[in-house]
Amino acid sequence: VAEPPPPPPPPPPPAPAPEPEPAPPAPEPPAPAAPPAPEPPPPPPPPPEPDPKLVLEQKKREQEAQRKREQELARKREEAKRLQEQRKQQELEQKRLEDERKKEEERRKEQERKQQEERRKKEQERQKAQAEAKKEAERKQAEAEAKKKAEAEAKKKAEAEAKKKAEAEAQQKAEAEAKKKAAAEAKKKADAEAKKREAQEAEARRQAELRRIQNMAGLVGASGGARATGTAAQSSGPSAGWGNKVKAAVRPNIIYPAAIIGNPEARVEVKMDATGRITSKRLVKSSGNAAWDQAVLRALDKTQVLPKDNGKVITPVTLVFTPHD
Repeated sequence: VAEPPPPPPPPPPPAPAPEPEPAPPAPEPPAPAAPPAPEPPPPPPPPPEPDPKLVLEQKKREQEAQRKREQELARKREEAKRLQEQRKQQELEQKRLEDERKKEEERRKEQERKQQEERRKKEQERQKAQAEAKKEAERKQAEAEAKKKAEAEAKKKAEAEAKKKAEAEAQQKAEAEAKKKAAAEAKKKADAEAKKREAQEAEARRQAELRRIQNMAGLVGASGGARATGTAAQSSGPSAGWGNKVKAAVRPNIIYPAAIIGNPEARVEVKMDATGRITSKRLVKSSGNAAWDQAVLRALDKTQVLPKDNGKVITPVTLVFTPHD
């Protein structure tokens, strides 16, 4: 803070007015001649009376001088008071400036303290954040390593399980293929035996049917195949050879195990169009063996067209199907 400029020096006091010269004293009387003998001196003569005019002027001059002295004293007192007031104001101003300087200094120090505190807090926060970041990085690294280890273990376990599963599946597949091969061989053998047995049974049925045909008139049939009855059979009847044709058409499509108890008879009414194509079929009498009934119906569906009898279509016709005669 700049120091206030020094106060200007007080102006010199005005020169005092010249004092009026006093009136000249009255002339001293001549010294008396020495008496021949000491005698008491006579009293001095009274001084002469001053001139009233001069006395008045002297008095006026004295009063004027007194007035000027009083004025000068008053001026000096006023000047001293002014100077004192000025010094007081200067001291107050200096004190105010000093107070402001001190306050400014305190503010500056407080600001510096706050700034230092702020820097300290920021440094603490930075160190804390750095420590937390390091801790978080270490945690993530530990998690990553644990995850990697767990994944490696899981992969190893999965590979072991996959290998074990593959080995088990390979073993199961080998066993299944072995079973399949054995079953195929068994089926092949069973099919061959069944085919052989079926051929033998078919030949036996054929021979029986031939004997039946020879003993029957007006009926057509086939051993283990079909026999025609009904209005058409009773009036004119199918020819003897038609039964063999029906047997040859339907019999290959009948799929049923050879082992069957008894000789159940399934009666099916069949209707055909002019070409011999089967248009409808109806089980009019069950054989009592539902499996045999269904085998007959499926065989007719698969056959689709029955042979004509010497160029004629006999419809409707009831066909009788038996496994064997």
